[in-house]
Amino acid sequence: MMNPDQKSIFWVIATLSVAMAPQIVRMPLPIIAMALFPLLWRIGAELLGWKALPALIRHSATILALLTLFFSYGNVTGRRAAVSLLTVMLALKLIESYRIRDARLIVSFSLFLCATQFLFSQGILMPFYGAVTVIIALVTLTQLHRKEAFESVGETPAITASIFSELGFSLRLLALAIPVGLAFFLFFPRWATPLWGIPETTLDSKTGLSGSMSPGSIQSLFMDDSPAFRVEFESAIPQPPELYWRGPVFWNFDGKTWSGSFFGKNIAAKSRPDDQGAPWRYTVQLEPNERNWLFALDYPATTPMDTRVSMDFQIFRREAVTQLLQYSMVSNPDFADTPQMAETLKTSALDLPNGFNPRTRELVQGWRESGLTGRALVQHALDFFNQEAFYYSLDAPLLGKHSVDEFLFDSRTGYCEHYASTFTVMMRMAGIPARIVTGYQGGWYNTMGEYLLVRQSDAHAWSEVWFPGDGWTRVDPTAAVSPARVNRGSLGALSAPRHLLDYAWLRNMRNGIDVVQQRWNDWVIKFGASQQAKMFSPLGLERMTPSTLVIALFVAIGLFSAVLLPFILRTRGPGRKDPLQAAWQKFLKRLQSAGCEIQPSNGAIELAHEAALHLPGDSRAIHQIADLYSRYRYSPLPPSLNELKSAIKEFHPKKTAV
Repeated sequence: MMNPDQKSIFWVIATLSVAMAPQIVRMPLPIIAMALFPLLWRIGAELLGWKALPALIRHSATILALLTLFFSYGNVTGRRAAVSLLTVMLALKLIESYRIRDARLIVSFSLFLCATQFLFSQGILMPFYGAVTVIIALVTLTQLHRKEAFESVGETPAITASIFSELGFSLRLLALAIPVGLAFFLFFPRWATPLWGIPETTLDSKTGLSGSMSPGSIQSLFMDDSPAFRVEFESAIPQPPELYWRGPVFWNFDGKTWSGSFFGKNIAAKSRPDDQGAPWRYTVQLEPNERNWLFALDYPATTPMDTRVSMDFQIFRREAVTQLLQYSMVSNPDFADTPQMAETLKTSALDLPNGFNPRTRELVQGWRESGLTGRALVQHALDFFNQEAFYYSLDAPLLGKHSVDEFLFDSRTGYCEHYASTFTVMMRMAGIPARIVTGYQGGWYNTMGEYLLVRQSDAHAWSEVWFPGDGWTRVDPTAAVSPARVNRGSLGALSAPRHLLDYAWLRNMRNGIDVVQQRWNDWVIKFGASQQAKMFSPLGLERMTPSTLVIALFVAIGLFSAVLLPFILRTRGPGRKDPLQAAWQKFLKRLQSAGCEIQPSNGAIELAHEAALHLPGDSRAIHQIADLYSRYRYSPLPPSLNELKSAIKEFHPKKTAV
């Protein structure tokens, strides 16, 4: 079997590079190095003529890659780990691909790797990424098939077509497939629920709120501007201080990390607010986050089907959110959450580990001895944060064992989780039941789409304190330090940009064009059985059975095929101009301009004989050109093509009189 030439190998590398690009940005640095090394080595081998690596080195690289994957991810069964494994193995395949069959295998699996990226994102840019990968792969396969087709000849003829011609041909092939793909999208029978899903055992960590909170966990989300969810309100949008999107609630504290309690997650809420007269009715479009909780404003009066509301007013669903999810909510803030609380829960809301933060305990004890209790003590703590030199910043130092002491008396610089954790610990030391709530605060209103956009960078943590009769009451200590965090959002609370391109006008532009993604979600990602039924309702076909849809699908494909058939027959690959034939055609045109009649059936010698009779003065030149052409075309030792071109260039017959 023939070996691919250098040009084909570079096309193979380009195909793999484009296919693996989205995955590269998600992988840990050691895995990135394992994926890029084979590509760089193969480029160097082609340019510098390096020999193939010995089998021992190739096998060792494979074992090292597997070990690196295992230690980076902890296993190879997660979705991200499995796709990273495919990426690295395809890259390593490059260092031993010296046959066209191996190169074709890499290109084919690169298309599969491209398809796996849709497991992580279905954004509007993904179809363009897929189209680019397919076009480059088609060009690469064309290069490889051309090389293989001329294997018996021994040398592939030179192709004078430009790179744009090669890409254009592949683009035309892809364009011919789009109508058929559109027919499958519109008419293929759909179920009310997905036909298949991602197994729970393959879920892996995804950027977003987690089931625990420690210093820096929410702070790390501040750099992530990916959308968390979008909200459309039926009435007026709440004011920024009311936009607290409730998520996980934490009761347990081990001195560093906060986590949820069994009771808070599994005991159902005893009462719910009345939905009659509830001021906030809205629809949430939640991005996939691989968690089983939903977000809502306080307090959910009605919830989506197949969900439950815990005693912490967390909304849980049975399955994790692995695809775009839309649900409707009604929230009523005028509600007393747990006005009476069992002693067991009260004890849990006061529990603190022994031997931690003695300076904070001494400070709070001094407040209590001065006569401060209840709401007065809560307000005194907020005044303490507001009047002392505390700073809201991302540049918070690492904290040690006595994290609250170090933050409260030493660093005094932190993000929302630092203030929420410190305040909650102080309240528990003061004998006031307290817990932490995490979620999102604020959002950006898109006037074009008329919806509120909440990004991961809007992640927030706040506290709740409990008083008899009043129940749980929200207290946001971060607002005491930086009121702008609540009124202007997380990005408006910091004076310095997060990175070089973090400008307000760029953020506003990005938030504005998010309406394109929102429309893509509405019209494409959410397209299911109900949308399919609405599509046929204008035709009087409200209920389409699967068999009817299949018939409609084949009819649509037949119509598309009938329309596209003429274009398919006319589609040709990038051709190459035969320089010999081009020179000969130039000669024939000059004969025709001189009055000679050219018969297509005449060979070169016969044509020269008839032309010489018609142009006796140019007989010698005519026979010389015909002889050079015949020898170049058929002789095993052809003359120089330049000799023929020179003879034709000097041939200028005079037009004969009729």
